[in-house]
Amino acid sequence: MSELTNAELAAMETKPARDPWIKSVRASGSWLRPMRTRISIREFNFVIDQPVIKGGENDAPTPMEFLAGAVNGCITVTIEAVATELGIRLDQIETLTRSHIDVRGFTGTADVSPHFSDYSLLVQIVTPAAEPKLGELRRAVEKRCPAISLLRDADIPIDLHWQFPAVPFASTLNDRNRS
Repeated sequence: MSELTNAELAAMETKPARDPWIKSVRASGSWLRPMRTRISIREFNFVIDQPVIKGGENDAPTPMEFLAGAVNGCITVTIEAVATELGIRLDQIETLTRSHIDVRGFTGTADVSPHFSDYSLLVQIVTPAAEPKLGELRRAVEKRCPAISLLRDADIPIDLHWQFPAVPFASTLNDRNRS
């Protein structure tokens, strides 16, 4: 951050009109070495890396993998908040994302978008709640989840699947397949 002038830093700190509904989100990044960046958010730090084939060391998720994880976390938090409002008890929530990126956009070898070209998200929730409460939960979460809204606003096709199994399930959603 030492490359930014004091005026630039002050401009970044400028807040919108004192609207109590506006929340600031801040993050900083420091390049550590080729394809590796340390990210700081509040008191938290994590590293972003690339696979060896891309010039990294494969010691951490890629930026887009972190983004997919953030979508999973965001929808989970939104589910919890909406379920609380609706009086729905949650016993378990699991999410699984599978998306694709045309890397020619990033490499500049084709005129295609460098972000996700599609996005599939499976949400599994164990709850004793029944319809119509589950429909109300789905609709509210899909409308209010900031990450889902961000994907939609970027015109990324989203295939969102909801499952409500009757009994708890083992966390089998750890999908390590690369496709």
